[in-house]
Amino acid sequence: MAPSGRRVPKKGSGFSVVKITILALALIPALVVLSTFYQTNSLNELGERELAEENERMEEEAKQIESSVISHPILAIPDEENLDSITEESSSGTPIPPGSSAHFEKVRRNVGSEPMDGDWLLNCPDLPPPNYPKAYPAMDVINNWGPDRPNPVPPKHYHALCRFDYKKDLKKALTYRDAEVPFILFNVPQAEEVVKKWAEPGYLEKLSGNKQSYKTEVSHNNHFMYFSGGGAKGKGKKAWRPPTGSEQMTFKDFKKAALSCEARNCSADEKHYYFRITAPKMGHFMFDELPFYKPKRSSIFLKDPKGQRGIHCRFGMQGVIAENHYDGSRNIIGVFGGRRRYILAHPNQCKNMYLFPMGHPSGRHSGDACNFDPACKDSANSVDWSNPDLEKYPKFKDLQVNEVLLSAGDFMYLPTHWFHYIISVGLNYQCNTRSGRDDTYVKDVSKCGFK
Repeated sequence: MAPSGRRVPKKGSGFSVVKITILALALIPALVVLSTFYQTNSLNELGERELAEENERMEEEAKQIESSVISHPILAIPDEENLDSITEESSSGTPIPPGSSAHFEKVRRNVGSEPMDGDWLLNCPDLPPPNYPKAYPAMDVINNWGPDRPNPVPPKHYHALCRFDYKKDLKKALTYRDAEVPFILFNVPQAEEVVKKWAEPGYLEKLSGNKQSYKTEVSHNNHFMYFSGGGAKGKGKKAWRPPTGSEQMTFKDFKKAALSCEARNCSADEKHYYFRITAPKMGHFMFDELPFYKPKRSSIFLKDPKGQRGIHCRFGMQGVIAENHYDGSRNIIGVFGGRRRYILAHPNQCKNMYLFPMGHPSGRHSGDACNFDPACKDSANSVDWSNPDLEKYPKFKDLQVNEVLLSAGDFMYLPTHWFHYIISVGLNYQCNTRSGRDDTYVKDVSKCGFK
């Protein structure tokens, strides 16, 4: 009798193991013949033209894969194969922050600097907490990382904005947007595709028109400040000179100048360019290139689509500074190549900024009015954030700010009236769009003569 639990096949109940094996071996040649016949007929049905197209497609994909990681250290796209190792050990050797992901670790490596307090703010509460975002003395931020010295990037910076993952935290990001506070959004699939395309050699040259020239801002140093009006005016205490000029330039020529600047680590006193492409309305190629900015419906990118006023792309070279100012509408800022540093300040800090009044060619800005033109040495001026004179502008030491370092694929929401001072860490590509005005902070700026 067989042991309990063990089945004993009845005599003549089926094929033995040996018989099954023999049958399987006998069928293998037939299966191979059938498979070869099927594949041959499938290829014949596909046809020579379809095969050629398929081969071309595969070759194109191979080229895209090869060019997705380029030699330029700032614009390179990290290998997806390395993401697992990045999540286990950060390139900086610091602990992985709670709520992190493989994608964020790629972002973190591209940013290249850790928060001063170690908190990337990946797990912000559902509602903005009181006194968000945290602010620090402006002089601490400037002394840690001088604006005229974009490189090397310091190990730590005064990060204070919540970082929301588009795939996981969109609802929370919308809540912060509706509360009119700044934040960062990352891991946006459509934006990641733009980052990859714009990193491909020759892509932006072709997109912008290889021989098409654009009006490009030019400065004798690295400082740029918006102004309205014509040329030089007045003398003595009433003297004013345009802080920058302009030249016609192709994107190819701009990029060549920018990479040359980086290669020799150009100084702040050298000639700098600030290239721009503006898409005033739908129909311009930038709306197809950046479809998330199309004013079709309300979204995280456009709260009020009817209030949109085009897409504004700015391409910066190492050291370019856009002087402190606020915008009169909501702003969503996307970086699609390189890195940009923003020093931010709440509208209630306007009293410490020595802003040029409305009516001045550079109203609502602070910085050197004539970009250090000797003709303006006796005229009214404002504080230079890159080298503040605290004896002449004592309130500046009371200014409270924070900073953001955005890398390719990051977006930042900036509410109406929030101040921002922008530094290009290296060659970078940034495009923003605006979507209507909000009056949450009118009371703050009205105390400084603005509305």
